[in-house]
Amino acid sequence: MVQYGGDEVSALVIDIGTSSLRAGYAGDDTPKAIIPTSYGFVPVARDGDVAMAEAETEAEPTAPKEESKLYIGQHGPSVWREDMQIGNPMSEGLITDFKPIPYLIRYALKDVLRCKPEDHPVLVTEPAWNTPANRERMAEIMFEEFDVPAFYIANTGVLNAFAAGKGSALVIDIGHSTASVTPVVDGFVLRKGLVHSALPQLVYAHAKHTLITSYKHPAVQLFSHQLIANKSPVEAGSPPRFTVREDRLSKTTPSLASYYENREVEEWVQTVAGVLDQGWNEQAASQRPLRHYEFPTGFNTYFGPERFQVGELFFAHSRDLVSSNPHLPRTIPSLISQALAACDPDMRQVLMGNVVLAGGGSLFAGFGERLNNELVRNFPHVKIHAPGNPAERRYGGWLGGSILASLGTFHQLWISKEEWQEHGKPIVAQRCK
Repeated sequence: MVQYGGDEVSALVIDIGTSSLRAGYAGDDTPKAIIPTSYGFVPVARDGDVAMAEAETEAEPTAPKEESKLYIGQHGPSVWREDMQIGNPMSEGLITDFKPIPYLIRYALKDVLRCKPEDHPVLVTEPAWNTPANRERMAEIMFEEFDVPAFYIANTGVLNAFAAGKGSALVIDIGHSTASVTPVVDGFVLRKGLVHSALPQLVYAHAKHTLITSYKHPAVQLFSHQLIANKSPVEAGSPPRFTVREDRLSKTTPSLASYYENREVEEWVQTVAGVLDQGWNEQAASQRPLRHYEFPTGFNTYFGPERFQVGELFFAHSRDLVSSNPHLPRTIPSLISQALAACDPDMRQVLMGNVVLAGGGSLFAGFGERLNNELVRNFPHVKIHAPGNPAERRYGGWLGGSILASLGTFHQLWISKEEWQEHGKPIVAQRCK
């Protein structure tokens, strides 16, 4: 067996999420390359002359009768362009469109990290519910398109446990689009206990609804700064005074407008939203300090109880919400109960003594305290590992991959290029358990 990952060559670790793609060197404590997973593209005629610019990558056709030019990276979708549309290859935490994946990876590795993939073994992360076809396609991309000398694909649930220094854990991962609860025992996922839901999508949708329909302040206009020509200062709670760039507004596609609106909502959520540690209580929420926030239009106000209603959706759904939609995503306590019910009784206490909280969605103020209070009602010996460092929590999957790929004992698990050429796709399932 050919072994890779010696001291003279660092492995690369790639973690692809719905919000961002993280890449860096094994052994580092944070990823050096963090780029948006969303990308912009402008359909152009086949015979069109496409000029290349910094942070732009020409792409293969994304539609049968068109070619598209991709705009990737920090200056990709965030820069306004006429008739630009926004795409994202992820859905429910899985890659559903592999066409832009090589371009995103190439930009992260070559344009940001400035490294040659063909010189480094590469470890790629995957969600626990990933499909065999997706794993094989990723291996094919790395070996055939990037010519890497060795490859491995590892489970984010296991990697989050490793990042917390645990071989067995109940990993609660709250991402941008999906929340999951993964029981990990001795470095392996208990598949029967794996559960996930689209809960974060409901949280962001409710936040957007709160901003545009609240009776406590004028409806917020979610224009991004790219669409605003000028604005004037106004008092808190007063209607904004601003001018929209009509020349841009008329040439902004619906997908780009939606992307900009969602970005503004996410920014607001990350800045002001929180969770009450003892459960929802209108009086307690009203006694918490108000939080000031200003939108790109210049509208600014103080947010009170409504900022806690957003985070409350992670733990409980109101009766009105349930009656209007009986098929809501399951809450975090419900997911945990479902996961534990599928595990052996003697394993439950072990898992509850090693709860790992991960993902950017768990960074709500008060989230860890509320989760602890919810769990101690049924499990008196709960111990939650929730890193205080936001980067460690947000990039836990990448950090676990960085630790794993830098271990000397891990070298024998790499799939070498020779093995790939000899055995083909079946080697992925055999080696990457």
